Amino acid sequence: MATGRPGGVYDIYGAAWGRIAQQTSGVTIAYRASGGAAADILLIEQNAVQLGMTTVAVADQARTGSGSWTAGVKFGAFRALFPMFPSILQIVTPRSTGITSLANLADRVIGMGPDGGSGAAAVPSIFASLGIIPAQSITGDYSNQLHDMLAGRLDACAFIGAPPLPAIQKIAETEQLGIIGFTQAEAAHVDRIIPGVHGMTIPAGTFARQSMAIASVGTANFAIGAAHLPDELVHAITLAAMRNQTSLERVVPAAHIFNAPTIVTPGQMPFHPGAAAALRSLGMVVPAEFVAN
Repeated sequence: MATGRPGGVYDIYGAAWGRIAQQTSGVTIAYRASGGAAADILLIEQNAVQLGMTTVAVADQARTGSGSWTAGVKFGAFRALFPMFPSILQIVTPRSTGITSLANLADRVIGMGPDGGSGAAAVPSIFASLGIIPAQSITGDYSNQLHDMLAGRLDACAFIGAPPLPAIQKIAETEQLGIIGFTQAEAAHVDRIIPGVHGMTIPAGTFARQSMAIASVGTANFAIGAAHLPDELVHAITLAAMRNQTSLERVVPAAHIFNAPTIVTPGQMPFHPGAAAALRSLGMVVPAEFVAN
């Protein structure tokens, strides 16, 4: 299983999901740290891993070859298994920078999280759709980039993850950070322009001293697996996760949002047949057009 980088969410969710899968299905899982959503797809394409996690926004880029990280190649060896949780764009900056709006991010140096993650893959296009062109977009581990921001080497950090992103939460406990939100018009514009990205809200109290809800945009996260995995194995792994949502919500509270008797549309990413059968057995709706061998 490919996971993610420390300070994000994939590494802790992947470990929890893997433990559940091993205990209930008998499959043995080894873990491989990765950059995140885009890197997990690439690793499955290379058959270096068989399980991983991604976002709908990044999966759409992979299926269409539209993201800059794809180099125009369309990737089709991965399948959706089950919805995990929503990820929201969380933009933070030291109050001393004077950055109070998205427009203020133009011509600034912005950290976008690990190379291969959702932020690095999707944030540049989100900003570009609003006419925001940073002076430089830098990739790196979450904690390292936040420390670089506090040291003045970055003006802001724009990470996509389930709120609160652990690395931001830790820094926010001791540092005075500004959280940059979207206007209603900005969020609606991104929703129209960027596939798989929709308006979302960071609830009040998500971070220390955050007294107001912050409007933003985000995307859904899905567990993914190689298309060639046997239906029976994928069925067991998917059921293991869906039947143990309470355990997964303990490590990523946002997972409760997708614990519902309907399905979250995976964009252009098809479901694995084994996963579709498992979800349908739980009463979820998975239309036939969303399933591919």
